[in-house]
Amino acid sequence: MKQRFSIQDWFANLRDGRLNLRGKITVGNMAITFIVIVIVGAYISSRIQSAGQQLIDSVDANARSRAEEELVSANSEQAAFLESFFVSMQNAAVVASSTMRNILINDQLADTTYWDAASRLHRLPSGALDNSNAEASSVYLPANIPLTDALSKKLNLLKYSEMTFPAMLKGNPDIVALYFGGESKELIYYPNIDFSNIAPEGFDPTKRDWYIAARPNNNPQNNIVWSAPYEDAANHGIVITISAPIIDRLSRFQGVIGMDIQLKRVTELISGAKIGETGYAFLVDSQGQLLSLPQNGYTDFRITDDSAKVSAIVNPSELSSVSSELSQMLEKVQADPQGMFTIIIRGARRHIVFDDIPEVNYKLVYVVPSSELFSGREAIVEQISAETRSTVNVSMLLIAAIFIIAAAASFFISSYFTSPLNPLNEAAGEIAKGNFDTYVVVKSRDELQTLAATFNTMANAIKDLVTSLEKRVSERTADLQRVNQEGERRRKQYEAIAKVAQSIGVRQNLRELLPQITQVISEQFNFYHVGIFLNDAAQKYAVLVAANSEGGRRMLERGHQLRIGSQGIVGYATETKRARIALDVGYDSVYFNNPDLPETRSEVALPLVEGDVILGALDAQSKESNAFSDKDLEALSILADLVGIAIQNAKLYDQMDRSLAEAESASRQFFSENWSRLSQESQIAGYRYTAQGASPISTAEDEEAETPSDRKQVQVPIVIHGLEVGELSIAVPTTETIRSNQMDLVRAVADRVAVIAENARLFDETRRRAERERLVSDITTKIRGTNDPQEMIATAVKELREALKVSRVEITSQKNPSSNGEPQ
Repeated sequence: MKQRFSIQDWFANLRDGRLNLRGKITVGNMAITFIVIVIVGAYISSRIQSAGQQLIDSVDANARSRAEEELVSANSEQAAFLESFFVSMQNAAVVASSTMRNILINDQLADTTYWDAASRLHRLPSGALDNSNAEASSVYLPANIPLTDALSKKLNLLKYSEMTFPAMLKGNPDIVALYFGGESKELIYYPNIDFSNIAPEGFDPTKRDWYIAARPNNNPQNNIVWSAPYEDAANHGIVITISAPIIDRLSRFQGVIGMDIQLKRVTELISGAKIGETGYAFLVDSQGQLLSLPQNGYTDFRITDDSAKVSAIVNPSELSSVSSELSQMLEKVQADPQGMFTIIIRGARRHIVFDDIPEVNYKLVYVVPSSELFSGREAIVEQISAETRSTVNVSMLLIAAIFIIAAAASFFISSYFTSPLNPLNEAAGEIAKGNFDTYVVVKSRDELQTLAATFNTMANAIKDLVTSLEKRVSERTADLQRVNQEGERRRKQYEAIAKVAQSIGVRQNLRELLPQITQVISEQFNFYHVGIFLNDAAQKYAVLVAANSEGGRRMLERGHQLRIGSQGIVGYATETKRARIALDVGYDSVYFNNPDLPETRSEVALPLVEGDVILGALDAQSKESNAFSDKDLEALSILADLVGIAIQNAKLYDQMDRSLAEAESASRQFFSENWSRLSQESQIAGYRYTAQGASPISTAEDEEAETPSDRKQVQVPIVIHGLEVGELSIAVPTTETIRSNQMDLVRAVADRVAVIAENARLFDETRRRAERERLVSDITTKIRGTNDPQEMIATAVKELREALKVSRVEITSQKNPSSNGEPQ
């Protein structure tokens, strides 16, 4: 197979010994200097992009500034127009109030008769006074106000307003109503809408908001007062009321003139404003209410209340929830007279511009998506970006070509000068495989040749090191196995301790617990015999009570016991309270040679101690000599302590069970006696419930009661605290089968009856006790009412006779024999 040509192999076959390694690296670095071209190109590209971005930012800033200025200008112009509208309405109100005042203070008009209240007014069934619907204005006077001469004269003067006000209404279509309310509760209303017939019963103009707000006591400067906007019931849309006080020449308050102005033209102007593609406008009044908010506004500010959607006025305080965008917008709009800011609404930035309408203290608000303000700049930005991208692309191609050339040159040069490293690399691979006899030959007459010699020396050192290391690893492995075996033994010992502790945690009697403990210790410690001895009551013998081996069970059957202090290792441990170990029983003088355990070669006995009292001993025996180490003794000591705790706990549990049983027996006896007494006292055997109601059953009736032949009894016991105190008996037709769910219902009713009956008994017992305490307290109080002993005794006898309902009570002195036998 023909070998493929490799440039790297070609350079590796070249030999150039005239330069040392430093010289070769210097030549390589000279080739890499070509990469500087790439750095310069990157800098040029960065500068081009930076210049293009600066140009884009400049265009963007100019477009943004111009768009914002146009938006603010449009908002200010429209706010100024609305201001002129409200000023014109205020001027109309000033003209109307001046006209009304001039009429009231004109003495010449007072002497003429344009309209006569006495003849023109008639009383309605409701009692209110009304005029003809053919007249230009409605006149209203409540039923409880008499038509006096002074009031009639005032009404005659007020009717002169018909010469001016109808023309004012006709010339100002935005004014939907003009009216005057006087201190005598009279009302003149333009146009004539038959006000007396449509006014609610008891209507009082002096208690209307427009009247109260304009009164001198609430309006000391007698200014024009604007009301809050509201929706008109007569389909005039949003309406605002202007009111002004009427003061005569003697500074006497005569009443208030009011003017209802519809804002239909204002709302049409606002809703028709063209602000970008989807922008919109609305008004915010002094109370934070939103007027003429379009559908886009409801969506942007997440207003979902159905009542708000059908209203032209949105009061945020009445919404079920107010979005953070709406709160943020209102806070900024109400803080300054005019301004502009941006907020994020539904994930998109919005520009909000507002300006003040000083006459009514309203704010005209524009909301427009920021993206729609700057749509004109997109074409310029795109053109600049395209030119920048083209320049950068050409620069990048040039840089890429130079980089490829520099990379190729660097590759060829570095491959040529590093070719002597190949033998070193191959030798390192052989050493990694375990071939430490590898030898490297390099004749480059530079640092690489020195490196090869050092490598050969290192290979020989590694060979010697590996040989010694294998020997040490073998030794460490043997040590580790011994440690693992010891750890496994410790694990089993601790597992035994854990199992014994777990058994103690579960309440068991000693007959179940102690054999289980001996079995666990035998299995985990690999002892062929484990026994537990308990001292007898006389503290003379240690009696075997549990064992796991066959010999141990034989000893249990014949009642094996050892004398304390004189027989075997167990006797020693139970007397001295100290553990005793026989590592070789053949050389231990204390060891007791037991024919039932002939295979024993080593033994250990540990005392079972609870406080200062020796309970017995834990005995363990092994078939091996020297079977017990210090760590074994430590683990067995812990087990002995746990066994002592288990024995003491079992004794405490038995004592507690006996106490609980005695207490429960006494409680049942007391409970049974109380219920028996209650049944005897009441002479009522139970209660019967029929369609006519519930009735008690006497003891005699209960004995005579018989179940009809066509009925059968379903009986469920009534149980309280485990004691059956009665039964719930239900008579059903003999042909009817009682279902399980019906029986569950009967049992539930019986349980409920038991609870109610017990509560009633406890309440009755408490009442009786309280009555006794009250009687004792009353008798004691009466006895303490005197200091005369005879009177005290008489009082006590009288009160006891009345309280106990007896005919005779005697109090006798106690005769205690004295030391000499005489009574005292």
